[in-house]
Amino acid sequence: MDFNSKASSSIRRTVSYVEWLILFVYFLLFLLNRSETDYSSLLIPTYIRFTQLTVLTGLSFIFPINRPIWQRRAYIYLEILAIMIPASFGLYFEIALYFILLKSCFLFKRKEVIFTTIILGIVWTWTKVFSLPRLIEFNRANLTQIIATLDNTNLIIRRVVIDNIADYLTISIFILLFCFVIVAEQKSRQKAEALTQQIETLAASLERSRIAREIHDSLGHSLTTLDIQLELAQRLYDKDPNKAVDSLNIAKDLSSECLTKVRNSVQSIRQINFNLNQALAILVEQVGQNQSFKIYLDSQLPQLPSQTSHQLYCIVQEAVTNIQKHAFAKVVNIKGYQNTQGIILEITDDGKGFEVNAHHTGFGLRGMHERVQILGGELQIKSTLNQGTRIRVWISG
Repeated sequence: MDFNSKASSSIRRTVSYVEWLILFVYFLLFLLNRSETDYSSLLIPTYIRFTQLTVLTGLSFIFPINRPIWQRRAYIYLEILAIMIPASFGLYFEIALYFILLKSCFLFKRKEVIFTTIILGIVWTWTKVFSLPRLIEFNRANLTQIIATLDNTNLIIRRVVIDNIADYLTISIFILLFCFVIVAEQKSRQKAEALTQQIETLAASLERSRIAREIHDSLGHSLTTLDIQLELAQRLYDKDPNKAVDSLNIAKDLSSECLTKVRNSVQSIRQINFNLNQALAILVEQVGQNQSFKIYLDSQLPQLPSQTSHQLYCIVQEAVTNIQKHAFAKVVNIKGYQNTQGIILEITDDGKGFEVNAHHTGFGLRGMHERVQILGGELQIKSTLNQGTRIRVWISG
């Protein structure tokens, strides 16, 4: 379970516990505060109230915080309906109404919460006005009993105490929920900040590893050969000037190659709208000019984020570099496409293959694994001796 799932689960538990407590307290108070002069004690209002509490209790076990938006809307609207229908009969449950608004803050976007609040306020007011004639008629019919209860001090005290307890419990529980949510949100934010720092540290470490890999794979061999050619030119300068000139020409070509590699790497990193298909085509063209094997590209990838495109490009570059150095392949195929599973990138060759489970000290395979981990994908490498290698990268889309 990831960090967001844990936070959602914590919110769901907190909301559910408080909602169950409110429903339980309200149900008890509804039973204790019944009397002949209470409208809600009549047969039909009693059935309606019990139905309301049953529906709200059932819905309290479902808090679709991670569900599609239509399910979240259906959930909130069902709860609103469970409040509005009894209210049209003069049975009000305002604390539940406010609680529904609170839950909508977790399920809707801000604009939709504001819109729901405004519409709900209008409907709630109209519902109360609609139910007033029924309540007035009941009070007129029972006016004698209501006046008689005013002389019953014990009854008045009991009702005042129960009403005060009801108000205190419901409001205090509501406030406690806010406090719990605020504290939980602060803790979640602190954890998120700590996690962000860890990610930044990890990103810096991975960036250092990436630079080491690119220096090793792109420049290491060329710079070593350049050093050898310059040293050879120094030794042949007096003995064989013509061979010294040849060594210098080779060194010049190598230095230009190093500069091109550096320029291409920097450009691929800094480019905002990095076109992966175009970059792969250029890479294939450059590799094809200097290698004995044939390389084919079939890339139909969509426009991806720059970070994703750059990492996939570097994976292909590292794979091709390994093929150049070790595979002795005749044909290399690079294929990139998108399907229902996500982004798929495949590099296959018909080279000599290698033992996948063996320990490898180079940066190539390790670098590909690290880049795929950065993208949250999967890397599969299948290789058979003398039959070639297949590298498959999958990035969820």
